[in-house]
Amino acid sequence: MKRSVIGEIAEYIAEELKQVEIILNENLHSAIKVIPELSRYILESGGKRFRPMLTLLSARLCGYNGYAACVAGAVVEYIHTATLLHDDVVDESDRRRGRLAARKIWGNQASILVGDFLFARSFWLMTEYLPEEALAIISKACVSLAEGEIHQLVKSFDINTSEEDYYAIIYGKTAALIAASCEVGAVLASNGNREALRRYGREIGYAFQISDDILDIVGDPGKTGKPVGNDFREGKVTLPLIYALRDATSEEKRHIRDLLLAESISYDDFGYVREVILKYNGVEKARERVKEHGMRAVEAIKGFDNSKEKEYLIGIAEFLVEREY
Repeated sequence: MKRSVIGEIAEYIAEELKQVEIILNENLHSAIKVIPELSRYILESGGKRFRPMLTLLSARLCGYNGYAACVAGAVVEYIHTATLLHDDVVDESDRRRGRLAARKIWGNQASILVGDFLFARSFWLMTEYLPEEALAIISKACVSLAEGEIHQLVKSFDINTSEEDYYAIIYGKTAALIAASCEVGAVLASNGNREALRRYGREIGYAFQISDDILDIVGDPGKTGKPVGNDFREGKVTLPLIYALRDATSEEKRHIRDLLLAESISYDDFGYVREVILKYNGVEKARERVKEHGMRAVEAIKGFDNSKEKEYLIGIAEFLVEREY
């Protein structure tokens, strides 16, 4: 996200974000040393607190500016962080946000179990500080998260992954929690339009994930913190490749299938995959989907009164539409 946009939002809700950080840190206490050490390592690894920002902006948009919004922000960040720990183990990733993945330092078992700790802590915080409706929303999102990750695992290395499969996967692994982050903000306000903010969050989630998948093909590794083609190497068939495969020749499909199933692929090998994606405008077609989801996100919240919060939520959608690759 543009530094100016995220910087403006961070400055605007600085006090609430500071409280979110306090909650995140205060609830890592444990006599078992590895829990706070590993948790702080990943929590401090450069994440933008995107989901807590959405929760706080959504709550303020609906007229609520209390402590529970900060707790909700910490909860969604804990859940997101737990999924990152689990994902890196499943994907056998070596790096996360430009530095060693936690599993490379503490091992797979500790990463999984600390992820479980963060999930458990998030639910304890919800039962202590948030209304039952919020617990129901986030619990449902966690079910979707698990389903999305399992669906992705099932479809790994499958060149026949469809657009429908892809959307089901990214709804579960990304859009569901972002939608919940926004909806919970509305629930905290007695007059909040939760359905509108849920739709906004879902569309932002789709745009965010498709945008990330495009960056995996044409992004700058120096900015993204991971090499291009990382998703393909992990067996993930993302939207730009799905679109390209519709028009690719039988020989191109066969070669890409063989590379997808290979034990390892070189930078040059992925270069071939990238060329095929670009040849058939897979990236451009995926960008069009990002634009569609960004416009739908803006449409979802058009009924709210004009405010700084609405301006920033629209700004997030516009950034994803105009993002440089």
